[in-house]
Amino acid sequence: MKTSYAAILLALSTTAAFAQKTGDTVTPETLGKIEWVRGEAPKAWEPGKVYVLECWATWCGPCIAAIPHVDALYDKYHEKGLNVIGVNVWEDGKDKVEKFLKDKGDGMSYPVAYTGKGGAFETEWLKPADVKGIPHAFIVKDGKVVMTTHPAQLTEETIEGLLAGGDAQEKVLNEIKVKQENQQKMSAALQAFQAASAAKDVAAMEKAKEELGALDPKSPYASMMELDLNLAKGEWDKAESQLGSLQGNPVAMAMVSKAATAALKDDAPAGFRKTVATQLSDVLGQQKQPFLMPTLAKLQWKLGEKEAAVTTSKQALEDARAVAAKSPTYPVLPFERFSAALEKGEMPSDEDFNNWMKEARTAAAGAAAGGGAVPAKKVETGKE
Repeated sequence: MKTSYAAILLALSTTAAFAQKTGDTVTPETLGKIEWVRGEAPKAWEPGKVYVLECWATWCGPCIAAIPHVDALYDKYHEKGLNVIGVNVWEDGKDKVEKFLKDKGDGMSYPVAYTGKGGAFETEWLKPADVKGIPHAFIVKDGKVVMTTHPAQLTEETIEGLLAGGDAQEKVLNEIKVKQENQQKMSAALQAFQAASAAKDVAAMEKAKEELGALDPKSPYASMMELDLNLAKGEWDKAESQLGSLQGNPVAMAMVSKAATAALKDDAPAGFRKTVATQLSDVLGQQKQPFLMPTLAKLQWKLGEKEAAVTTSKQALEDARAVAAKSPTYPVLPFERFSAALEKGEMPSDEDFNNWMKEARTAAAGAAAGGGAVPAKKVETGKE
């Protein structure tokens, strides 16, 4: 598994550009065209009140993660003029939303509407605003969109400023504007670093890292960029030192994953490889990530710790089956074949594992389309 700067870029880009549709005059007419699971569409925007149209879906992990925060804001400020509407978008079935709300109970107490796919809200709000990802919140006050943002950026200070209006409102809006502009610049710096890393252009990597550091000296991504630089320069001691101080770093998993890719190369020192294997084992002990387990097994195998590698492969299979028990389309086949190969004393190539993964996903897609279960296959090893 390679370090995913794409995932980081996605995290930064989920905050919509401040200027997108801000200032537009809007009516609640569209809300009257969609189905309501809880509550009802407002007939008009009440003067002075703040309306948060929080776009989400049951399949969206970041959306679900944001719900407790949004619900807490609603509970605290609803009586003071905050109205939250959970607008369920890009969903396939109102029943999923009904079940979700039932399960959440008081944990999602604000009104919720279901829009389905291709409905009025999508054509009249999402598409004109060029919304391509969720969660996404439209903030409306006195008939105008005053801002769009990721719901996580709606702090108590923000809500209080919006409710107060006047200078207090302008202050919080400007603060979010500056923050979003910085995030866009950070995203650009990360993209530049990613391109430079792929091209092995150390000078360009250093420049991009400096740009991000100037925007946010405390950015957790700076440490990952520094690790990339150390690995690109072959400065193994510095990279190893970084791995020894990952406690509390939010991108620790990505950093160890990146280091593991480098540690598997033939020119990596055995000491560095051992440190990475230890760090990866510790991280995986805290966070179940079946797809990273084969990487750990490969490191152990390369270190001559073949029994440990076999044990790791079995644990990977066990973890994958646990995930598949809740998500039937999760690909277990590659882990079965990987574990079986190691027990036979063989280490599958990356190409083998990738081919098994493609086969498993193709089978899962076919089963989903046909409404049936994924057929069991004989576990084999070696190249196909």
